[in-house]
Amino acid sequence: MTAHRIDLTDYIDIPVWYGCNSDCILCMLTGLKSRLPAIGFDVFRKIVSNIVHEGRYHNLILSGAEVTTFVQLADFARFASSFQWFGKIQIQTNGRKLGDKQYLHHLVDAGVNEFFISVHGLEKVHDAITRIPGAYRETMQGIRHLEDLGMDIITNTVFTRMNCGEVKIVMEDLCGRGVKELQLWNYCPMEETDSRDLLVSMKDFSRFLPEILAVVLSSGKALVLKHFPQCLDMGPPGFFDSRVPRLLIHEIFWRKFAENRFGICPHADSCGATACSGLSMAHVRKYGDERDLLRPIAP
Repeated sequence: MTAHRIDLTDYIDIPVWYGCNSDCILCMLTGLKSRLPAIGFDVFRKIVSNIVHEGRYHNLILSGAEVTTFVQLADFARFASSFQWFGKIQIQTNGRKLGDKQYLHHLVDAGVNEFFISVHGLEKVHDAITRIPGAYRETMQGIRHLEDLGMDIITNTVFTRMNCGEVKIVMEDLCGRGVKELQLWNYCPMEETDSRDLLVSMKDFSRFLPEILAVVLSSGKALVLKHFPQCLDMGPPGFFDSRVPRLLIHEIFWRKFAENRFGICPHADSCGATACSGLSMAHVRKYGDERDLLRPIAP
């Protein structure tokens, strides 16, 4: 069986809103949400019309901080859907509001047909990471409603010191649900030090990885690893793929992103990897560059 994987090079991501109903400790937008401007409907119409006219991207992502807290989300999705151009209109969400069946049907009727949902642990840990009691129950209720509708579901789990001991169980649970692709993300701190003590060394991650892969293998689904060094040992059903959609986010974000120096690798000059994120400065300051574990990939 060939595991399904989405091709993110055919997606374009428009963040439209920066409100949120959670307070995730690992959020890359912490400290930026109040500074990032939302996109008005007139600007959105022009952006989407240009995307369709150019014909480069066939799938659209609507994101933000938490896009389901945006009251105009269905209007935006409906406009994008009206072109009948996009095969997928995806929202990136914590899934909490999808527990409301009426609201979910409203989004689906507007053209949303793919859901990228964050699940960061079992109940106690997930709620601790989101800093919202009951968040896990709401998210899983949303996933169940999506399953009932036969919607396409992708999950992402950020690998941290808070959840590393139970990611295997989380993946096993998600494999038993109607999830078509599971993504496991390395934590990317938007700071030069790991002030929240969330980063896991690649040495420790390599110890957890075989058990995680083993529980996913029998499901026939893909486990896509994002922002981990591409050279780490791994077998099926795992794929290192740090490619991301084209992201139309404000320059404020990119300036902050650049300050924190991602992509560090002691073997960068001799490595042929083309989709590798290396390590962050915060990681190197905490664990060193792990040069004995990493190795260059042949060009």
